[in-house]
This record gives sequence, C-alpha cells and structure tokens, in this order.
Amino acid sequence: MIPVKFSAALAQLRYLGYDIRLIVNGRWWRLYSCLFSMSFCVIACYRVDRCLYLAFGPAWRAARQLLSPIAFLLGPWTSACEIHYKADIGRGFRILHPGLGVVVSGYSRIGDRFTMTGGNCIGRRRGGPETGNIWIGDDVLLGANAVVLGPIRIGNGVNVAAGSVVVDDVAEGLVVGGVPAKPLSGERRRAKNRGTETHPSREAALG
Repeated sequence: MIPVKFSAALAQLRYLGYDIRLIVNGRWWRLYSCLFSMSFCVIACYRVDRCLYLAFGPAWRAARQLLSPIAFLLGPWTSACEIHYKADIGRGFRILHPGLGVVVSGYSRIGDRFTMTGGNCIGRRRGGPETGNIWIGDDVLLGANAVVLGPIRIGNGVNVAAGSVVVDDVAEGLVVGGVPAKPLSGERRRAKNRGTETHPSREAALG
C-alpha cells in the first residue's frame, strides 16, 4: 500500500496531466506548442516542486537550495511567476498570460479549475493573523491584475474583475470588482458542475 504522502505527491503529476488537457482543449495538434509555452513551464515547475515537497517534506527544502542552478536556468520562462510549493492548488490550474507575472502564497488552499489571467497576487495582509489561510473554491477566475489578500474565503464560481483588490470573504457564484472588491450589481454566475473524480485528501498531505 502506498503511503498517504506519496499518494498525494503522485496526485500532483496526475493534476499536471489534467492541466495539459485543459490547455490543449481537445486540439491534439496544440500539444507540441503547449509543452514549450511559458504557461506550461510555470505550472509544470510548480507541480514537480510540490510533488517533491509532499514526498520528502523538510528534506526537499534543503535539496531545493542545491538545485538552485536549475532554477536559474529556467528563469527566462519562470522568473515572472512565484508559486510557493506549499500552496495547495487543485487540478485544472491555468495561467493565461504568465508574462504579466503571478504570485501565490504558500498559505493558499485553492480548488479545481482555477484560472489566473496574469498580473495577479495572492497573499496575506501585513499584520494579519499568522494562522489565517487563503481559501479559494472551484472554478474561480481572477481578471488581469486582480489581487487577493487573506486571510479570506472565496466561494466556488467567483469571478474577480480586472484590477480588483479582494480583502473580504466572497460568497459562491458572485462577480466582484473594485478596490476593495464588492459584488457587482446584478452579476452572479453559477459554478460549472463538472466531474466528481476522487482526489487524495489535501489536509492529509499537509500532515
């Protein structure tokens, strides 16, 4: 029987396969170009980084320092994006314009089919509760240059308008915008009801 931590680690590689399928979107001829895109490189580096962290724990933190020359060589494709290996991001992760840069805090717990347009930052407010996490549900979209500052909870199917700063909890299905972000009048979307494939417990992986 595979230990829970290795099962959770291997799940990251399955998630990467799903990420690729979303990028290709049924057009098999796009697979070749997909593998050489900045978006794929950033997501693949995150998945492998997190996979090794879940498998080896604190030992991987030390090993990462030894492998820093590899990170340097990947810089032209990944330097604009900082996704912490402790961030828990579900399958179907997409970055539409990674050249604009993205930052994802290690305190983030994010569901499936999460889309970042580019120029996005997910982090915690300075002086906020040390134990506060950033919880983001399934099918959430961040518009260009949208920022999420936790501790915070964002429900399934939320759309965050471009240039917004989200500092308060957001209920499921809302479209929010502004600084600070507020629900836009009359705007609400329904989260897409997709497959219910069983995934390893992320909480167990963090234990």
